[in-house]
Amino acid sequence: MISPARRVSLSLLERIDSRRLYSDDALNSPAMERLEVRDRHLVTEIVYGSLRWRGPLDHLLAARSARPWAEVEPATRTLLRMSLYQMWKMGRVPDHAVCNDAVELARRESGRGVDRYVNGILRGLGRERPWEQPGFLDGAPGWVRVSLPRWLYQRWVRRWGAARAEAFALSLNEPPRAAFRLTGAQGGEETPPGEPSPLVPGARLSLDEAPPEGRAHVQDEASQLMPHLFGPAGPGGRVWDACAAPGGKTAVLGGIFDRVVSSDVSPARVRRMLELLHAQGLEPGGVIVADAAGPAPFGVEFDAVLADVPCSGLGTLRRNPEIKWNFRPEEFAALGRVQAGILRSVSESVAPGGRLLYSTCSTEPEENERVVEDFLGAHPGFRIEEPRYPEGVAAWVGADGCVRTFPTTRRWDGFFAALLRRWS
Repeated sequence: MISPARRVSLSLLERIDSRRLYSDDALNSPAMERLEVRDRHLVTEIVYGSLRWRGPLDHLLAARSARPWAEVEPATRTLLRMSLYQMWKMGRVPDHAVCNDAVELARRESGRGVDRYVNGILRGLGRERPWEQPGFLDGAPGWVRVSLPRWLYQRWVRRWGAARAEAFALSLNEPPRAAFRLTGAQGGEETPPGEPSPLVPGARLSLDEAPPEGRAHVQDEASQLMPHLFGPAGPGGRVWDACAAPGGKTAVLGGIFDRVVSSDVSPARVRRMLELLHAQGLEPGGVIVADAAGPAPFGVEFDAVLADVPCSGLGTLRRNPEIKWNFRPEEFAALGRVQAGILRSVSESVAPGGRLLYSTCSTEPEENERVVEDFLGAHPGFRIEEPRYPEGVAAWVGADGCVRTFPTTRRWDGFFAALLRRWS
């Protein structure tokens, strides 16, 4: 009998690859809910591990494939990757159990012939166990060793040099540190698990424990930081969260401003955002469906506008490792046009003296510095204002006044933020 965890792992990895799904969305599926808790943990480890270490996995498998690796059916490549990951990185799993399930899955999914191909590769690797040899990847290209696509490895080496780029890439193969935010639906006096963040107000950290259901909302520490760059909570103030879904930053803004208006271009995402906010005991000031790149849907100006724009997500590779395999460099140009359009449009709703916060979960200049530089060149009434809050944020502010939460220095996502003040 095939392990339910391996069967579900294969199905989810195939969907992530063929449909470009985010791994966290794929794992939040009915198939996972039907599994026992132990099997859910196993699926999560197999899915994330196979995606994080896909580079060296493919390198080992291609060297033992009788046919060109690129010509092997995608489903078979996925099955071999996840099986080799278990043999290599999950020592508690017996090789024979992995191989037997892989052969049976291959027979059911692709028919006879493929099962023999899968069996031959995995049994051979199980006998040789090359990963037990010191420096077994020393002769592999740098992008293979750190598990990046070639284009992204070369981009980072050009920008930072090989040593820093490789250290950064390897750090992204570590699991993220769990972080969550206390919600208004706590119900009880017992303190949730985790330690308070030394930087982000209201954020709590935990390496090992998940917060109790209904007591806290899981949200990366850097993501929670972004709204706080506007400054501490105080009386008065109206803010527009222009690209608000899934709603985590709207919830933080609710503790800073008296009135929060939130919008998103997708009706489905707006519905999910409302459900999330209500589940946290929050009543937003207004949630609407609107395209932030178009004319503002209201005739008022705001004291603050947050534009957390759509982006590549390359700052979230610990959490969504599939992005590095799915994203293509030619997509930067189209994203840049969208980001610039949103920044330009929402700026018209900032009141004189008000502030506009532009942010992305990306480390790439095409989505960050260049968008802001182009905007400031065309809008002299705005200037960068160095954030002063929360206490300790200065450590993450660069010489240009922008905030960068680099993942190598802390186990959080890579965000970029520019706080812009409207002076005229």
